[in-house]
Amino acid sequence: MAKHTLASYAIRIKRRGRGEYLKVDNFDGGGSDLLKEFYGFFLSLTERPYEIAEKERSLEARDISQSNRSLRVKLAQGYYGAQSRIRDRSTGQVVFQKEEDHVDLTDLRNYIILPADCTFGLLFTERFQGNGVIATLSEAFKRAFAAKHNGYTLEINSMTSEAAFGAYLADGEIKKIRLVRQAIPHDVADALEIGAGERDFGTMEIMLRPPRTGSFHKRKIQSIISGETDVSSLLEWRDVTFKEMKVTVKIAGSMRTLSVASGTTPAMLYDLDSEMQRDQVTTLTDVYAYMKAEELSEDLGRNMGLGVDRMRRDFQMPASWDHYRLEAPVDQND
Repeated sequence: MAKHTLASYAIRIKRRGRGEYLKVDNFDGGGSDLLKEFYGFFLSLTERPYEIAEKERSLEARDISQSNRSLRVKLAQGYYGAQSRIRDRSTGQVVFQKEEDHVDLTDLRNYIILPADCTFGLLFTERFQGNGVIATLSEAFKRAFAAKHNGYTLEINSMTSEAAFGAYLADGEIKKIRLVRQAIPHDVADALEIGAGERDFGTMEIMLRPPRTGSFHKRKIQSIISGETDVSSLLEWRDVTFKEMKVTVKIAGSMRTLSVASGTTPAMLYDLDSEMQRDQVTTLTDVYAYMKAEELSEDLGRNMGLGVDRMRRDFQMPASWDHYRLEAPVDQND
């Protein structure tokens, strides 16, 4: 499984019981803007974390920045309620004792763009080793939004790979397929005299490349993207079961990688590790991650009929928004 990925989601809003989607920058017809709501929500998370007591889970925000109609924010999700130890791998010494009230937080980068005069926005959220914040973020924001704006249905849905990556497949060329699994099979490890630690925590990959000037046929991959074929049918090879398939597509001189994991609906996951390797970047920085998110959002926008000029349209955020807060209601039973 890729260590760092970006997952893409579509943000839409409509009146409850109605079918048509509303413009994200004027969803009530009176100038109410989803960009203001998200900004106020993230500001509130910098001041008071959102907590789900029954799951002992916490969500908070920091490092919020804005450019035209896009937001960049780090969201940290963590858990509490259990004791644990943090050990230094090199020395074996315990360097920190976590208590039940301590929250173990992991910062993940998030990029949101809500174009003007448009009925959808895009969210790119970072996942680390398959784990992300989307479930908690979606729950918290929907609760906060519903408490202030009654009568609307807010959707934050996974960008279907058929609609998103399908456009890449239609116009691009499949240049590489990789099958990935965590842990090296015992017979392979024994043959190569690999130790138990390296075997259990190592990674095994099989890479398929077409001839240098060629590309793979698309039909089978397209059937997986559309959901017609179960991805698990391609994740077994010579009695070895792989966890993930990565498909790299070349389109307009650029490479895009789709990651599909076993047992999941094909989702639009962009493999940041592969992007970094291609760009010869050794460290995932905020600048690089947000640059990639912006680049991918423009790709996806074009696939959905939205021009780059509209996504880059100038927008000056009103100063009053800095004082606005959208807070999720506190559960009185907590």
